[in-house]
Amino acid sequence: MTFCIAPFVNVHVNPVGIVKPCCLFKGSNIIRTPNEAFYSKDWDEIRSRMFSDEILPECESCDNDKTAIGFFEDDFPTYRDWFNYRYKFNGVFEIKSVDLSRSNKCNFKCIICGWDRSSRWYEDEKNLSRLDKKIASEARVMPDIVGEKEISVDVDEIDFTQVDNIALLGGEPLIDKKIYKILDDVKINSHLFISTNCSVSPLKIPIDKFKSVVINISIDGLNNVGEDVRYGLNTKRFMKNLNEWITLSKNHEDFKIRYHYVLHNLNAYNSKETEQILLSTGHGKFSLDVLKYPRYLSPRILPEEINIPVKVRKREYNKEECINFIKFIDYMKTKQDFHTETLKIYDILKSKIKL
Repeated sequence: MTFCIAPFVNVHVNPVGIVKPCCLFKGSNIIRTPNEAFYSKDWDEIRSRMFSDEILPECESCDNDKTAIGFFEDDFPTYRDWFNYRYKFNGVFEIKSVDLSRSNKCNFKCIICGWDRSSRWYEDEKNLSRLDKKIASEARVMPDIVGEKEISVDVDEIDFTQVDNIALLGGEPLIDKKIYKILDDVKINSHLFISTNCSVSPLKIPIDKFKSVVINISIDGLNNVGEDVRYGLNTKRFMKNLNEWITLSKNHEDFKIRYHYVLHNLNAYNSKETEQILLSTGHGKFSLDVLKYPRYLSPRILPEEINIPVKVRKREYNKEECINFIKFIDYMKTKQDFHTETLKIYDILKSKIKL
């Protein structure tokens, strides 16, 4: 099936103001308001193409078995399948579902992140040169027009009282006061998805009004390594907030907790310890991805003699990117202290490669 109802019911909004039919859609990279996008001629064309059984290149993520994931992959193989299960086309299109990254405001400075998802990267991205390239992946190169540390998008024109599915992404959405007003406005018995770094207590969220809740906890390590690679993380506070999420889940009929770990060259040896700590709570599902970009942080570029606990598909040694990794860490060491276990791969490469 190539038809997807997402363009008829959903908007994905990022902090810059780019609006797409869903978070996986490849295209529509235009800055405009949610209503301008949803009721535009180009979105009408997307809808027409959906009816023609055309295979849309923009929807390749749901056509590719290796990338066909979404917020609800526990029960559905693709995000398209979830949308088509959740909504039926009745001849009318209106915004009923919102994937919202309202702001880049964040209290963490994660090593693999960039300016568009964490305001704490702004000064480095804007003012400092390193590796003769931008800090983050090409998807996060800061446009010259960005002149402020914190950016956010105005979504007041969306009638959230008609929305019955809301996905909150970041930055860290739970430090944005506007989010709590949105949660109050959405329909009772709606579906809620939150991606959070678990630095904020969830007790202000009106959990009981939602029919289903999925909490995606982004965590790339705990204790020394975790606090190195997610600058701002406090493991003790993290576990306190996690226990609050778990307590809420016990009092709700449909409440899922997921832990999402992205393995890279600084946390590659901490994944098993983190998984054991999280699953010892008796709650939640642990998933692991291997970082692709920025390449100099990806295990895919390491020489084979560096053994890491996870098999990496298409692992090919890239000396240039390994040098970039060394330069990157040399730079970061001027900004923060690192524990020995975090720098294990860095130390090996530093001893092998002469800059």
